[in-house]
Amino acid sequence: MALVGPVTWGSRRDVHLLLLLLLLLPPWVPAGLAPSETPSACASDPCTAGTQCQATDSGGYTCELVELRGCATQPCHHGALCVPQGPGPNGFRCYCVPGFQGPYCELDIDECASQPCHHGATCHNLADHYECHCPLGYAGITCEDEVDECLSAPCLHGGSCLDGVGSYRCVCAPGYAGASCQLDVDECQSQPCAHGGVCHDLVNGFRCDCADTGYEGARCEQEVLECLSAPCMHNASCLDGLRSFRCLCWPGFSGERCEVDEDECASDPCHNGGRCLQRSDPALYGGVQAAFPGAFSFSHAAGFLCTCPVGFAGDDCSVDVDECASGPCLHGGSCQDLPSSFQCHCRDGYTGLTCQEDVDECRSEPCLHGGTCSDSVAGYVCQCPEDWGGHDCSVQLTGCQGHTCPLGATCIPTFKSGRHSYACHCPPGTSGPFCGQNTTFSVISGSSVWGLVPAGDSLGLVLRFCTTLLAGALASLKDTQDSLELVLVRATLQATLWRHGIALAVLTLPDLALNDGRWHQVEVALRLGSLELRLWHEGCPGQLCVVSGPVATGPTASVASGPPGPYSVHLGGWAFAGCFQDVRVEGHLLLPEELNGNVLPGCKRREPCRPMPCAHGGACVDLWTHFRCNCPRPYRGPTCTDEVPAATFGLGGTRSSVSFLLHQPLGPNLTVSFFLRTREPAGLLLQFVNESVASLTVFLREGQVRAEVLGHPAVILPGRWDDGLRHLVMLRFGPDQLQDLGQQLYVGGRLYPDGTQPWGGPFRGCLQDLQLSGRHLPFFSPPMENLSWPGELDAAQSHNLTQGCVSEDVCSPNPCFNGGTCHITWNDFYCTCPDNFTGPACAQQLWCPSQPCLPPATCEEVPDGFVCVAETTVREGPPAVFSGHNVSWAQALSELTLAFRTRDPEAGLLRAAPGAHSGIWLAVRNGSLAADVAGSVLPEPGPRVADGAWHRVRLAREFPHASTSRWLLWLDGAAMPMALQGLGGDLGFLQGPDAVHVLLAENFTGCLGRVALGGLPLPFAAPRPGAISGAREHFVAWPGSPVMRLGCRGAPVCEPSPCLHGGACRDLFDVFACSCSPSWEGPRCEVRADPCRLSPCARGQCHVRPDGRFQCRCPPGFAGPRCRLPVLPQGCGLNSTCKDGTPCEGGSPGTNCSCQEGLVGPRCQSPDLSCEVNPCLNGGTCRATSGVSECTCSAGFAGQFCEMVKSPPLPLPFPLLEVAVPAACACLLLLLLLGLLSGILAARKRRQSEGTYSPSQQEVAGARLEMDSVLKVPPEERLI
Repeated sequence: MALVGPVTWGSRRDVHLLLLLLLLLPPWVPAGLAPSETPSACASDPCTAGTQCQATDSGGYTCELVELRGCATQPCHHGALCVPQGPGPNGFRCYCVPGFQGPYCELDIDECASQPCHHGATCHNLADHYECHCPLGYAGITCEDEVDECLSAPCLHGGSCLDGVGSYRCVCAPGYAGASCQLDVDECQSQPCAHGGVCHDLVNGFRCDCADTGYEGARCEQEVLECLSAPCMHNASCLDGLRSFRCLCWPGFSGERCEVDEDECASDPCHNGGRCLQRSDPALYGGVQAAFPGAFSFSHAAGFLCTCPVGFAGDDCSVDVDECASGPCLHGGSCQDLPSSFQCHCRDGYTGLTCQEDVDECRSEPCLHGGTCSDSVAGYVCQCPEDWGGHDCSVQLTGCQGHTCPLGATCIPTFKSGRHSYACHCPPGTSGPFCGQNTTFSVISGSSVWGLVPAGDSLGLVLRFCTTLLAGALASLKDTQDSLELVLVRATLQATLWRHGIALAVLTLPDLALNDGRWHQVEVALRLGSLELRLWHEGCPGQLCVVSGPVATGPTASVASGPPGPYSVHLGGWAFAGCFQDVRVEGHLLLPEELNGNVLPGCKRREPCRPMPCAHGGACVDLWTHFRCNCPRPYRGPTCTDEVPAATFGLGGTRSSVSFLLHQPLGPNLTVSFFLRTREPAGLLLQFVNESVASLTVFLREGQVRAEVLGHPAVILPGRWDDGLRHLVMLRFGPDQLQDLGQQLYVGGRLYPDGTQPWGGPFRGCLQDLQLSGRHLPFFSPPMENLSWPGELDAAQSHNLTQGCVSEDVCSPNPCFNGGTCHITWNDFYCTCPDNFTGPACAQQLWCPSQPCLPPATCEEVPDGFVCVAETTVREGPPAVFSGHNVSWAQALSELTLAFRTRDPEAGLLRAAPGAHSGIWLAVRNGSLAADVAGSVLPEPGPRVADGAWHRVRLAREFPHASTSRWLLWLDGAAMPMALQGLGGDLGFLQGPDAVHVLLAENFTGCLGRVALGGLPLPFAAPRPGAISGAREHFVAWPGSPVMRLGCRGAPVCEPSPCLHGGACRDLFDVFACSCSPSWEGPRCEVRADPCRLSPCARGQCHVRPDGRFQCRCPPGFAGPRCRLPVLPQGCGLNSTCKDGTPCEGGSPGTNCSCQEGLVGPRCQSPDLSCEVNPCLNGGTCRATSGVSECTCSAGFAGQFCEMVKSPPLPLPFPLLEVAVPAACACLLLLLLLGLLSGILAARKRRQSEGTYSPSQQEVAGARLEMDSVLKVPPEERLI
């Protein structure tokens, strides 16, 4: 349907111009009138106006009156133009000016007939126009604009103006009032200031002047507290009075405000040059050199302190001091008192003012042959290297020559009393001169072994042990008054020194666990007033950990007369089990046969945790001779094989419950734990009751576990617990929540169902292993074989409990449709469906198993149907049209996915436009992706996509359920999306009966993959003939839409191959790339490759080999593939000769062989095979020189391999004529089309400006038609 607009005249001037054109037309000359005839007597028009000339037969004329007819009577009104019509004199036609119509233009057109005035305005019809008289509050030609009375800003003092119809209203800022906010509100009228304060009015407030009132505050309502300003100094106390205060000073301070610090040092109280320090000086407290202890305090700031010079003491430095009384001389030095000083006389080996320095005899480096010197008192000891001995390592040791130490032992040479010998250093666990004595033994738990050893000068022992226990006594060593104890505490080592039952020192190594079943060596000793603990371990710095601590007094021997008694040693004891070896007490080795008790030689045992004895994931604890299983709940028993029985509540719809009577109060803390398995979102789990009042309730609500304590807010455990899986619930309550808990406990429900309704009704599901603070509450009586279970409480009453966690029979009746098989999964089920059905209950039919789509299309399931999806190839043509008129409104279209590949820089991908300012548009612009989705626009420039690779675009709304939301774009599976600018709606205009058509691949060249709207793919391929389709609630191809070419196929750019010289062509979708052989390069392998271009040789010259690779010709002194390796100088001689008699010349870089023709190599040892495979082309001759081939070319050829033709020139690799001629023809054709198009447009423009004005057809019907309100039909709908 075409709409042609009426031709209108802008003014009466146009009508007059038309009349002028008619008058200027040449007169009509009748056919056959000869110009040579004799003119009539009336030809000169001799008659006057109003008369008509009549010729007579005699050749004369007469003038007769005529009656006015036609236009002469002026029949046209209102300034219309009268034009004669027809051959007769009575015919005429009136051409009306705008605003009038009718045969004689006598009718005035009523412009008010279309009711152009708005808002109740009065329309006045005028000539060729109308005039609207607007009511109050409106303006404009048609009164369409509401007058904004707020434009004049009538509201003063920052008031907000609210526009109304013909009026306005001011919302005044705080502090102002009036119709225009012109009045300043006086806040002082209410006399807000108290206690005589003077009120000053402000804008939206007031200010109270409280001067000289004794009060302060915003309203002078607060009495001024003079002490708040802390007027008293030096931490004095302030007593507040009426407009006054009084200060109570600390001793040592005075003044009205205690500002005077009284100077106690003014009288010079310190004698003998002592320095007087005031206690009121805070700088003398704290810090490294503080004169007074502790922190400064004003309560102790009165008085002074004298710091006396050396030699004097007393409060005022009046007492002379004996410097030797403090025993300042160390290491046995004698002290001599001097005036104000002393002098120490040191023993041999010590020096210094107080004999504090040990003379270092090692300073002279007395140890020879690399020996290490260790200083001692008045001497030194040399630690000699392995083969040297003597006091100063000057004797070479030879004792190990021919030694007889056993295998595994180490021979140590010795030199004593001028005699060489050796000693065998035995491996751990053996001893004796030849390591034949066993020192390893075992002890069992709870039974120690003991022995006696001679007393020494100190108290200490060394041993090696291994165990897997966390705690136990390792060893104890006792004399008459001291005792050393070595124990394991939490797998770490601890040593304690006891004296008369009092622990004098305790040492620990807390960071190393020693219960790993490996051997560990430890030493503990008491020497020189210090207790020291050593551990050899790979986790220690330098594999040795040392910790020590002082002891109040030094080591003591027995004070009784006579020789000291022996040491008593105990190994093992309380709960220790393991092995010992190499036990030494003060250097004495304890052998197993010297010990008393249950001593087991050797250290043999079977690891009890291998193989794993604990079931159900229990952790096995190695207890050396046996094991213990730490079982996870709800498993128990020696090997975690016994499971605490679960109880099923509400099986088959019955009401179940169990109650317990607590005989002992719980507390002060309570931990409630149990296993829970249910699919019900609500129900009572357990409840403590105190005299029928629920004190603590644990229940399910909306799938969450909640706990309510009487008088406290509810506690909600996070997550859902009604998923049918077994969960461990654990709740802890403090003392403040356990008041009046009660003795009655209900589990799963109450005896009366109404009592459980506030907490979701009776529980349905399984409960297991209920514990209260670790005490187990059994639901059932334990079987006879499991009477050892720790069931502290028995079930007092139980109703309808089922032992075990039993599922309901949810498969009866069978919930699976279409022949599906039902399987129970604890209070739930799943269906095994036939091949053509799916879904939880097999109710959804599967369409794709019947293969309804022909290859290469693939079948994709959609709701109640299928769609054939395929890749398609598009070549610059009309778009494919799809419609969603069958798509249900239940399917929300808030997502779009599209896959494509192209090299087209300007192409449309997808378009659908319901209106001029909404719709969806996805395209490639200047090689980049561009998108506009429902008003949400992708910022420019978008990502580059015209590269021939597959790209996948996903568009989705940020908030799918909102009316407007941002659209987000993911490209190629990116993790972070790009946000489109602006808010847009959904794609609902693409579905339903009024759905807008979707246009795909508009002016597009490339391939399209899967395209889906709201998860519904577009069908690019038709189903197999005869295939049964389901409900078509998806997109369909519109009738007449172009048929899609299935499969993605680019232009055959590699057929035939454009690559020269054997290059392999790679198809990169509408472009190609050539993989050239090593000898060629360039886009089409048309250029001979130069491997020497990149200078691969580090030294020397680069030469091209026949196979296209390079070869480095090295200078003298260098070799290698790239001449990087230096050749060591070697003169000509027996070890460096040239082959085949080639002369050898010695020089600075080395040997230089001048090879004969046909030989190559540093010594001319290899035949020259460089011309064996002739590299020369076009008849060239090969000549080998020093291993490099050279080509002598024939006439007409040149180049390293004679590959270049001198003349004629090589043909262009680019087919110039095949491309240039068609291009020129195309340009000429384009120019012709442009000219033709310009002519058509000009003619169309001229045709639009022409037309006839017919009042009978265009104006008789009444008011004029306003064509500006007629919308132009979109091009795509006119196409459809």
